[in-house]
Amino acid sequence: MNTCAFTIVAKNYIGLAMILGKSLAKHNPDIDFKIVVADEIDGEVENLPDNLIIAKKELGYSSDIWTNMSFKYNLTEFCTAIKPAAFIRLFKEEYTKVIYFDPDIFIFSDISCILSALDKFDVVLTPQIAGIHVDYSGEHPEWAMNVNGIFNLGFCGMSRSDLSSKVLEWWRKRLLDNSFADRSVGNFTDQKWMDWIPGSLGSEHLCVLNSLGMNMAPWNYFERRLFEESGKLFVSYRTDDNPQRRDPLVFLHFAGYDYAQMEQGDISRKRIHNLKDYDDIQLATSIYCKAIQEEKVLFDSFINLDYSYGKYSNGERIDNFHRRLFHGCQNDFPNPFDTGRDSFHARLKKRGMFVAGCIDKISKQTMGGLRDKEKKENFFFSVLYRIFGYKRYVLFLKSLYFYCRPELHTFLIKKK
Repeated sequence: MNTCAFTIVAKNYIGLAMILGKSLAKHNPDIDFKIVVADEIDGEVENLPDNLIIAKKELGYSSDIWTNMSFKYNLTEFCTAIKPAAFIRLFKEEYTKVIYFDPDIFIFSDISCILSALDKFDVVLTPQIAGIHVDYSGEHPEWAMNVNGIFNLGFCGMSRSDLSSKVLEWWRKRLLDNSFADRSVGNFTDQKWMDWIPGSLGSEHLCVLNSLGMNMAPWNYFERRLFEESGKLFVSYRTDDNPQRRDPLVFLHFAGYDYAQMEQGDISRKRIHNLKDYDDIQLATSIYCKAIQEEKVLFDSFINLDYSYGKYSNGERIDNFHRRLFHGCQNDFPNPFDTGRDSFHARLKKRGMFVAGCIDKISKQTMGGLRDKEKKENFFFSVLYRIFGYKRYVLFLKSLYFYCRPELHTFLIKKK
């Protein structure tokens, strides 16, 4: 079978990616599996699997473009930005069907439904939500689903054709500079761009697989219920506002889970903290936990490795705000990782933009005393309203939108 599946990881997730590969091979032994590593592989990494593709060496990016992208994008943005280039690289190996899976996916059955679709279509995608829910009850807000994109690019399948080659080149060029997760301008990594595909390809070339067992994930748990029958897992609608159906569970996307905690047998999540306790999901999470525990040595050998592009050359952490500031003035600094005199790092240092702790992890879920902070913010805006008056206050709020992107604050570090 001339088919290949792949994933993209930093080196700390190589073990997790290998667990995905083993789950794929269990049900689909004829499909090759590759791990694309968007990181530096140095002497600290031993016993590397032989199915690795070192992205920096093999995806065709120039040194300047690689440095630019690896700095301005955070880890998730960077891994997604090089996805089309990985597809292109694998098609050059004479594979006729190539399938991408996020590393935190686990395969529960054969993927023949995907292969059959790729026999007929150039591109195969899965939607975030499969049903029509008049009374939406998902934990992930609908507005966020709209911004993130209709399709979840934790999965994508393509067959080799002139059309898919054109799509990949179009996608690759867009992601050179527009793979940010930036809701203020409607970008969400590589994913949001796929909203263009139905209008560009039409039903003749695009297949949308809305099987309930495809790309099941925390954001669609509210609509999908797992159950076991004759030793196999199936999925049906959890809500009663859609037709009755049952689909085999093909793969589940464990996005946002704490995989190190799962190795200890503890099911916990880093994202979507308000997710309800859907007891039936344990049918799948218990299997995934066991798979991680069985590969404990493999998992532990990689999980604590540092991301090479997470620090400056002197070892100081790169904040996401730094990355976006660089994006706003990137032509001024050919090597943003450098910490020499008059470097990008030196400009930030001069303006006091290095603090203890990781500000990137601060969110509504992790911030203590949120209600008190909101009261203080409301008081601040109330004072502004009294100072500005109605008209100027409204204009001021509108102006905040134009300054919500870090790129628009490069005046803080540029020389006068």
